[in-house]
Amino acid sequence: MNILVTNYRDRLNPNAGGAEKHLHRIFSRLSNMGHRVVLFTTCFKGSCPREVVDGILVVRCGGDLLFQWNVLRNLKKLDEEFHFDVVVEDLNKLPVFVPWVLKKPVLVQMHHLWRGSIFAEAFFPIAFGVWLFETLIPLFYRKNPFVVVSPSTKKELASLGIKESRIDVVYNGTDEAVSEDSKEVAAADEEKPYFLWLSRVHRYKGIWVALDAFKKFSAMYPEVQLMVAGGGPLLGKLLGWLKRNGLEDKVELCGFVPLEKKKKLMERSLALLQTSYKEGWGLTVVEAALYGKPTVASDVAGLKDSVVHGKTGLLFEAGNVDACVRAMKKIYEDSALRKTLGENAKAYAKTFSWDTAAEQTLSILEKLVEKNENAH
Repeated sequence: MNILVTNYRDRLNPNAGGAEKHLHRIFSRLSNMGHRVVLFTTCFKGSCPREVVDGILVVRCGGDLLFQWNVLRNLKKLDEEFHFDVVVEDLNKLPVFVPWVLKKPVLVQMHHLWRGSIFAEAFFPIAFGVWLFETLIPLFYRKNPFVVVSPSTKKELASLGIKESRIDVVYNGTDEAVSEDSKEVAAADEEKPYFLWLSRVHRYKGIWVALDAFKKFSAMYPEVQLMVAGGGPLLGKLLGWLKRNGLEDKVELCGFVPLEKKKKLMERSLALLQTSYKEGWGLTVVEAALYGKPTVASDVAGLKDSVVHGKTGLLFEAGNVDACVRAMKKIYEDSALRKTLGENAKAYAKTFSWDTAAEQTLSILEKLVEKNENAH
């Protein structure tokens, strides 16, 4: 098949996140199976207009603000060049209305809906625009099938008016290489035990909740540190907050970390701290789980699927600092519980596979193409 994918980012974009990682993990495998995959996306500083990334032909044009216009202006030209059999609109920011541009079978891939959480991330006019566009998804995509990464997102889409029969769930996989015979590192026995916060530093990721919770936690357990790993727009503001609160020696701002450092941070941590207000799934949860690490996470869509409360980690009410502290305290004080949760998390993580996710996605695409051919 010839497959077109649209997304605001590709994996090499400095602002790429979990959605882009998911896209490349899935569609690089489809490329390896012999299918041609073209990704239409935006440019970034130093990027090439066209290049092959992970077996995917990445076609870049313009920036975020005009991406919808560029989709309208360029997709028909790309279709004339490649004769696509099917199109995947990776809808993780704003819709780009592919079904209105190309008369091809279109699968809409979604990770999560913003809904009210967008108002914690963006200024009101922008947040309202995103909220409004999401509300209108059933109108823009009246007949299109959807694929989502968690039951929570399926439930959210259904609440908007999308029939559940049009929504498939394909779980994320895991791909961190962890040697089975590698020696586990007991973080609590390290000189400086720490919790790990690993994400893009955005407001909706709950960084301020994590810091406020750690401030209270640190007053009780001054020997424990917090590692904040990840780049993002708020990173520059964190140092001032740490200085004002006397925590600059207790919290290390690692910034963006390469894969090997990320692995070491996960391996030596007490647990992952995931305080986001919204996630489609929570890739870092499963990555940390492969190292036998439980997660303390917000009880929100996506995370309540990747974290099984009381079995692979602990959930707390989103935004509730005191509840977060209580969960951190329970994880830290009870080493037996921490070990059991970690072992369960590792076993749970191993049930997910990118190969399986790619095969399921391919099956959905093939059925969509077949249905379209039979209709004509």
